[in-house]
Amino acid sequence: MANRTRALARAFTGLTLITYLLVVLGAVVRARGAGLACPDWPLCFGELVPALDFGVILEWGHRALAGSVSLLLVGLSAWMYQDRRAWAACRGLLGVSFVVLALQVVLGGLTVLKLLASWTVTSHLLVGNLFGVCLTLLSARLFEVAQEQDGPVMSAPVSPALQGLAWGVAGLYLAQMTLGGLVSSRFAGLVCPQWPACAGDMFFPSFGGLLGLQLTHRLVAYALTFAIAAFAWGAWDHPRLGGRSRLLLLLVIVQVALGIANVLLRLPVEVTALHSATAAALGAATALVVRDAARARTAPPLAAAPTPAALPEIVA
Repeated sequence: MANRTRALARAFTGLTLITYLLVVLGAVVRARGAGLACPDWPLCFGELVPALDFGVILEWGHRALAGSVSLLLVGLSAWMYQDRRAWAACRGLLGVSFVVLALQVVLGGLTVLKLLASWTVTSHLLVGNLFGVCLTLLSARLFEVAQEQDGPVMSAPVSPALQGLAWGVAGLYLAQMTLGGLVSSRFAGLVCPQWPACAGDMFFPSFGGLLGLQLTHRLVAYALTFAIAAFAWGAWDHPRLGGRSRLLLLLVIVQVALGIANVLLRLPVEVTALHSATAAALGAATALVVRDAARARTAPPLAAAPTPAALPEIVA
């Protein structure tokens, strides 16, 4: 039974990887200006399989891959239903995944029908990454169910401060993803054409309009990096969180470097795609860290040293 659940977990992991590929493909569609290569929805030029050129291949391929992900989720859900333990442990999160997927499909259609309106593009980005996070958590939970069938799973305590910091990282990540989507959808990626300064020797010339949007995106990136570094420092030797916190730190460093490269190299498609891929990976890693920190036992506070008055009197 454990092997069956483990195989199911591997299958969901494969679906998760395909979903993150779909997120990156969406970023490439955006960077190549192919978002309206199919100007209608759900068909493309009124056809199920249109005449293909480069832009249509990108956009139609994005839609076809999204449809494949939907069908795979239905198939894997039927498989999960046959595994009683897996179904009991994961059906709630699976239901959430279907709701998020349905919302993402609607937003994908609205993104085309509303002619790439900023709010649809940003929402589509956020919900797409949320769907990836749901599948990541599903895969992790399925592996846990398989492990629990082999024996009890031990967990180490986590301090309340570290738990709070994990939630802080999640909040900053969500803010940064939203800002990144707005920067992209409002074409504000190069309003600050330099780094680390914005214009000449000015770091923060204004916080109004698109300039303010770009500068806020940079500031939240610095705050997120600092928060992750602090979390990694606190969790460095933790048996479960230590490795994941170090991965989180590596990902955010790579992400900052890619963001800088995007500015200095003037938004090349390849760097933009890598920037989106790393952002998605950062979201998955953040979700796993927050889940593990939140579910861990709270570490008891250190006992204070006894005062002399509290010590028993020594009678000579």
